[in-house]
Amino acid sequence: MRRIILLLLIICPLVCLQNKSEAQVQKSRYNYLTYVPENYDSLKNELLPVIFYLHGRSASGTDLNRIRRYGLPYFLDKGKKLDFIVVAPQCPWGKNWASDNWLDTIYSEISAKYRIDPSRVYLTGMSLGGFGTWELANKYPHTFAAIAPLCGGGKTEWANNLLHLPVWVFHGVKDRQVSVSRSDSMVKALKDREALVVYSRLPDKGHDIHRVYNDDHLYEWFKGFTLRPFGEEENNSLSPLPVIHVAEVKLPKPDEDSELKLNRGHF
Repeated sequence: MRRIILLLLIICPLVCLQNKSEAQVQKSRYNYLTYVPENYDSLKNELLPVIFYLHGRSASGTDLNRIRRYGLPYFLDKGKKLDFIVVAPQCPWGKNWASDNWLDTIYSEISAKYRIDPSRVYLTGMSLGGFGTWELANKYPHTFAAIAPLCGGGKTEWANNLLHLPVWVFHGVKDRQVSVSRSDSMVKALKDREALVVYSRLPDKGHDIHRVYNDDHLYEWFKGFTLRPFGEEENNSLSPLPVIHVAEVKLPKPDEDSELKLNRGHF
């Protein structure tokens, strides 16, 4: 009897931990904005690169218009042209970008709706979104072709998981909301491991560096990276469907004289 009780005491916590773990990875659906290039319809079978943009804390909530206040959506609404599909989800209040598994849900939806190139998916965000960019890249190390966190930070041990990933970091030296040391430590951890990292440490800037998203250099840099194996020929178009030839064949009626009629005398 004692052995049974002892066994139950061991198993029950393990089951509870498993259920808790499953609950933590449960998929959620966040609302989001989507922007496509003006010539999207004319591109027909061409696969397009995708940028996931993560906003800061002030744009959280349920009103999608809050996302348009600054950052990449702000400039797109002002007329900025990009050759990317841009996806801008909204984080609920009281959560951060790694609280729920929202990425799989949105990724599945846009994959079904748009012609996206899964080898050219990029991630960027500022402030809360900068932290989210680091953490999601660590959680999904083989989903993104490159990332660009702005005024964020992460855990230096994540560098071991990001060695293969091109990273461009932006941070204002005069930032009073998120210390530039948060980016300094991440960049140092990556450089110590000889990772591909670029660091724009902006000497005269504070926390508001959202105008980075109005600079085409970032997007040109993104275009230089893909998840395709090295040496594989680039092909950004959908494979054409095989041509099926259909021929109509009419067989003669049994009582018709025809060359196809069998002559039993020949057998």
